[in-house]
Order: sequence, then C-alpha cells, then structure tokens
Amino acid sequence: MNSSLHRRPSCRTRRGRPAFSRTGLRLGLIVALVACLALPALADAGRELRLAARNGDLAEVKRLLAAGTPVDSAGIYGNTALCLAAQQGQLDVMRLLLEKGADPDARETFFGMSALDMALWKGGPEFEAAQLLLTAVSSGRAGAFEKAIQAKHESLARAALSGGPITESEAGYLRDRYPELDGVYAEALAAVRTKPDPAPPSYSAKELASMAGEFESGDGKVKVETADGGLVLVRGEARTPLAAAGDREFKSEDGGTTVRFFGRAGTVEGMSIASGDGEPMRMRVAESPVAASGELPEYVADPEAEATVHWPGFRGRNRDGIGDGIDTPVNLDLETKANVAWIADIPGLGNSSPVVWGDQVFVTTAVAEGGSTPLRTGLTGAGDEIEENVEHRWMVLAFDKKSGKKLWETEVGRAVPLTKRHFKATQANSSPVTDGKHLVVVFPTAGLACLGLDGKLRWKHELGGLNAGGFNDPGMQWGFAASPILHDGTVILQVDIHEGAYIAAWDVETGKRKWKTERPGVAPSWSTPAIWPTPAGDELVVNASIIRGYDPDNGKELWSLGPTSIQVVAAPVIGREHAYVSSGYPPARPIYAVKPGIRGDHTIEPGTEGSEVLAWHQTRGGAYMPTPLLYRGMYYMVHHNGRIAGHDARSGKIVYRGRFSEGGTFTASPVVANGKIYQGTEEGTMYVLEAGAEHKELGNFWLEEPLMATPAISEGKLLVRTPSKLIAFEKKQP
Repeated sequence: MNSSLHRRPSCRTRRGRPAFSRTGLRLGLIVALVACLALPALADAGRELRLAARNGDLAEVKRLLAAGTPVDSAGIYGNTALCLAAQQGQLDVMRLLLEKGADPDARETFFGMSALDMALWKGGPEFEAAQLLLTAVSSGRAGAFEKAIQAKHESLARAALSGGPITESEAGYLRDRYPELDGVYAEALAAVRTKPDPAPPSYSAKELASMAGEFESGDGKVKVETADGGLVLVRGEARTPLAAAGDREFKSEDGGTTVRFFGRAGTVEGMSIASGDGEPMRMRVAESPVAASGELPEYVADPEAEATVHWPGFRGRNRDGIGDGIDTPVNLDLETKANVAWIADIPGLGNSSPVVWGDQVFVTTAVAEGGSTPLRTGLTGAGDEIEENVEHRWMVLAFDKKSGKKLWETEVGRAVPLTKRHFKATQANSSPVTDGKHLVVVFPTAGLACLGLDGKLRWKHELGGLNAGGFNDPGMQWGFAASPILHDGTVILQVDIHEGAYIAAWDVETGKRKWKTERPGVAPSWSTPAIWPTPAGDELVVNASIIRGYDPDNGKELWSLGPTSIQVVAAPVIGREHAYVSSGYPPARPIYAVKPGIRGDHTIEPGTEGSEVLAWHQTRGGAYMPTPLLYRGMYYMVHHNGRIAGHDARSGKIVYRGRFSEGGTFTASPVVANGKIYQGTEEGTMYVLEAGAEHKELGNFWLEEPLMATPAISEGKLLVRTPSKLIAFEKKQP
C-alpha cells in the first residue's frame, strides 16, 4: 500500500453553507492561513522550551512561556518540558511549569513513563523532583512508595502516601507484597487513603489481536489467544480465560493469574505472568519458526578469487564487509602471539574502524589532555553522557600494513569538544574513507577534512558539534558516528543530528559543496549510507527513522519507505539486485529487501505478505547495532544481545537461529573472508564462525580490550582496532 509518510499541515474548513459574511470568510481564511504558517514556529518554540527546561534555564523558560509557547507542548512521543525537567531534577523550572498549569500527570508514549516515573528514575539521589510532583499528581503514588521502600528513603515514603489517595487494589498489593514493614513505612501505609479502582478498559478486537501470539522464556513457551472479547492464556493443555483489568493488564476470573503486557511505542515486546505468591515470570515474544530452504550451496573456496587488497571505508567496499581471496586465521591468541603479525599502539581513544589502501592502514583517534574517560561496556539500556571539558587533538595516523610501523600522523583539529558523548562512544567514532588518492575523515567539533595519502591536509570544513542523541530528548548528547563515503569524486555525509538534519556532498578535490538536502522530521541516527547500482542509475540508500533513496548526483529524493525504528545504527547492505535495509529498535524492527526501481513514498502495513516494491520483508527481526552481512546467498543478522539469525537472502526465510557460546554485547559489525565470519564483542571476545546454513563456531578469543570497531581485511590480514591498539592477525604458514 502506498501513502505519504510525511505531509505538510493543512488547514481546512468544513464543507457546507457559510454561516458568516464574505468579509468574515476572508478574515477566517486569513486567520487560518496565519495559523498554518505559525505551526513550524510553534513547533520550534516548543522544542526550545523543552530544551531550556531539561537544562534548567529558568530565564529562557520564563521568556518562552511569556511569548505564548504552550506549557505542555509535546515533542515526539509526547515528551513535555515537565517530563524533561523532572528527569534532570530541575526543581525551579518544575515549580514554574506547575505554576503555569503544566499537567503533573504528563506521560510520554514511547516508554510509557510519566513525569513522576522520570523523576524516580533519574531525578536525583534525594528524590526531590519526585517529592515535588507528589504534591500534584493524581496517580503513581503506590509506585513511588515502593521505590521508597527499595531505596530506604523515608521522606519519599511519606510524600508518596500523604499527598493523596491510592486505589484499593494498589493498597492491597502493597500490604501483600510488604507484610513486614515497620517505622515510617508501616505508618504511611496504615494511614493511606484509598479510592475505588477505575473501571477496566475496553479493548477493540484489533487491540486484543496485537497482544495474541507465542511468548517464550528459558522455561519454555506459552500462547495467548483471543476469545469472546478477551484473551486466553494457553499453557500446555490448560486454558485460562483472561479479562481486562487495567492498562494492558488481564486477570483470570479467580484473580489467581495476572498477565501484563509490555513494550515500547505501543508495541507488544513481551509479557509477565504472576500466579500466587511467586515472582512474576517475564517472557518475550517468541521468534518465528525456523524454515530451512535446503537450497544453499556449501561454501567452496575459490583458488582463483582475486585477493582483497583495498578496504577503502567502513566495512570495505560499499559496506559489504567481504574480504575474500586469501585465507585468514582462525586462532587469534594474543598471549601466545599465534598468528599475530604485529601490534601498534594508538594514542587517545577511538571507536572508528581501520581502512586500507595498498600497503597503508589508516585510523583516527581523539587524544584528550590528561587522558580520556575509559569506555563502559555491557548490555544496558542506559544513556549516560560523558563530558570531557579538556582540550582534545583529533588525529589521523597511517601504518605500514606489512610491519605495523607508523608512517605519519596528522592533527586535524584541536579544541574542547562541543558535545558530550555516550559512555560507550568516543570523540572519534566515524571511520575514514579513501579512493587511493584522497583520505576523508570527519570528527565532531574538528569537522570534515580531506588529506592526501601522505598525511598533508588538503581542505577542511567545520560542521559544528554534530550533536546526535536520544530521539525524545533534544538535549541528550551521545556523539556522532556516521562515516563519510566517496562516489564519483564526491564526498557524501549523512548528518542526522538533533536540530537541522541533512545529507550533503562535497567535491573531493576542492572541498566545494555540491549539494545539501535537508531532512526534516528525521530522528538522530548513526548510520552510514551506501550506493546502490540499479538499471535506472546509481542511488544513495540512507537508513534512518525514515528509509530514503536519493540521487547521489544532486541529492534529490527518489523514494521513501517505512515503518522502521526511531533510532537507527545499521547501514544498508547492497546485493547484486536488491538493497537490504533493516533496524532493530521500536516501534518497528523490519527487514526490507527492496526492489530496484522503487519511486515515491511507501508505507508497509503490518501483517501484509507482499508489496510491489519489496522482494520480501519481515515486520520484526531486524538488529539494532551491527550492520548485517550478505554473503553467498545468506543474510546474517547479529543482534546486540548475542543472538544470530541466518536468512535465505532470496526469500527471507530463516535458515537457522543461534547464540554465541560465551555471550557478550555486540556493537561492531560482522566481516567475512574465505568462509570465515569475524564478530567482536564489547567485552573483548572475537568469535570466528563458519559461513553457511548452520551456526558453527570455529573458535572464540579474548583480545583484552573492547571490540567496538569493525575489523578490516586486506590480503589475508585481519586488522582489529581496540580503543588503544591496532592488531594485525595473519595466518602463519607451517
């Protein structure tokens, strides 16, 4: 089904006989036109209000409110100024917003968190923001009291239950859950006022159907079915009818079983089942059943395959991640130096990947005065920022591929960073790109620069702080990570930042900008685009909160596709015919195999089987961080939590699912050489897999430091970059 993904606001009048004079009609049309023209200004003012509130800029908040900015103007997914101020513990701003009529029960719709929830989560160790909200909210008190019990915070406990009533069921839950309270907690619970529970919500057939399906945990699978305006929980032969009891909450008739569904952006990602006095069991939506095609050829090494020499950018040639031609090693042992050709030290801190041209290897780094704050790694949904208010030097280094000797280093810029970074990120995340004559790099703060392969700076453009962060918080700063690409003498860079997202192109010889295309409505992303050769000409495929294709010669938009994730990291993958685009964050985690020739705006409705613009698609199953790997008929999807799925690239059918034996957190992307797939983890483990129709590990090796960067492959060398080292592995001949 085709439809527009983004339309300009329209102002329409109701059809029918006018109820006022022509003069009134003209006046009404003028007012309507002015209102339409004012919409972008109001949106900008609302964004500025939210930014000022979360930063605690009381004077700016007062100015914006006095200028008429609505106090509850909401951003994407309903985040308000009060929500953001509560999250940051900005008490003076919160008091002003509440005085001006801000809704104390404001709730954003992506995580389903209220302003009180945010204050309890991140509003400060003394819960002052939460206690302020508890004087005004109409709900959430029971949750605040439970948080007070867990944190052993007496003043929060008093504030939670003294300011207003809680429902009878909430009071019953607290008494049953915490029967042995004493002191302030027992007194507060004994004195709490209660109110009747609200009537259970009514769910449509479509809403009930969205909660039905199979769910799994380590203990097995259960099924939820729709029936008679409710749901049925199926466990083996047992069938338990469930009736609506609350927001995505269902209970059995005897009250002995409670099922609660959870998920971000209104989706269902899993559920919990509580029975009796036991702990609730959390289960996630079950994976699709395996459907092996049985048609995949066995991998046979091609002795005449041309050796991969150049690895010119992130993941090599056009992001394909393939380095065939010369066999690469399996055993990667730093302790015994097995198959270690050389190790070079890299100053500073960087997550960018190495690139290769001929006998030179290039890396980038950011060197902080006094040293950088170390990376934190591991599977977590936290978004903590790191601020380093010290001077940084942004560096490009070249090494000899055969010996590891440093050939040269060039400083591209020197300054205090204009933006913070995510605790897993660095001030040098973007990988270089080269065509054998030019070497192009990009850094937040230092900008976009072109060097010769001798290290001499040819041209440079400052691009500002390049501030990308969480989609629902305009002040969050996680750092920039998109890498530049080169195409027909043109540098192209995807700049999806908080304010003023765009994609632009520069002449690689002169640095003169060729074109710039604004990308309004696009959330911050960290993806790198790819060039898609099609019968109609080359296209620039860009993965973000809206998937788009552009003409790389002029930046003209050719097509768009959705739905997809609101936060995107993975790059598009280009096959011989189709472009594969995927992502793994709510509200949608699709995999799209796009046919050449697509034009216009396309929305793929959930549950649809086919589309005239797609060879195949899946509505969920996409991976969040690593870019997938397309290799010899298989499309490998590595998930950041340690799962891997192998798809038949022609049909999309799942050939296998597996888990990495030692687990780990997966941010880097897989690469492959002569049938061996290399996949690193944040914890420092490098897995070696055998490519093919089953999940088979050839080995796993600890390399002592986080592996955030994707390796490069050149003439049989596997070049692995850690935050502080560049390691060359090479298969040693017996």
